[in-house]
Amino acid sequence: MKPIGSVTTITPRGQHSQTGTPGGERGLATPASSERVAAWLAKRTPADADKAAVSRASSHGVGLRVRTSNRFPTGPNGEYLQSYAVAVGCDVSPDGDHEAALADLRNFMTPAPIRQIEAWLAELSVTVAKRQDDAMADELRVSVYSSRLARFPADVAKAVLLETSYKFWPTWDEVEKRAKALTGPRAAMIAALERGPDPQEEDRRVATDEEKARIQAMVDEMFPSQSAEYRKDAVDAATRGYCMRGSAQ
Repeated sequence: MKPIGSVTTITPRGQHSQTGTPGGERGLATPASSERVAAWLAKRTPADADKAAVSRASSHGVGLRVRTSNRFPTGPNGEYLQSYAVAVGCDVSPDGDHEAALADLRNFMTPAPIRQIEAWLAELSVTVAKRQDDAMADELRVSVYSSRLARFPADVAKAVLLETSYKFWPTWDEVEKRAKALTGPRAAMIAALERGPDPQEEDRRVATDEEKARIQAMVDEMFPSQSAEYRKDAVDAATRGYCMRGSAQ
């Protein structure tokens, strides 16, 4: 599998956009409100839900930039399979209300109710070829898949079951890999908000003549066995360009 790095930048939009966002208060937790959010997500593709999540964060003044990497898997005979992108990180702006943005973005991870996932599995079962099992095995398979898919956002669960082409009934490994890839951007956004913005690096400046002289004296004292020319060249290389932090003393 060959990774190719890239960056996907989603331009933040205002609070009121055509994409829309799940309604309700921050940090929705009640069953009724969770079902409303799940229903909202299930009407959208994962890509559209990701854009809505970025838009929601921007309404709190927080900018998010998801970094992705393309994957080009190969089959057992070396044939190229369908490529896909995975999120490898997210940059977050230092401005805005990070706590409010984090609470809102967690809503975008709301799973679908088990009964809805079971309905999607039933729809999948009539569109693909699968081994004939007894009723107990079929019931167990649906129970396992639905409970595991409940760990993913509603739009992702629907996408991996109904918006992905399968010739045969997919293994759980196939479903899980696809679900993790689709959930990746939002998981990266949430992880970035939980971590907070990277500290801003202090601006660098050129070394003053006095600083160069102090460094030269220190090098001369520490390496007396080296030639004077060698020590001078070493200090010149170390103090070239914007090499100093902080204000000049």
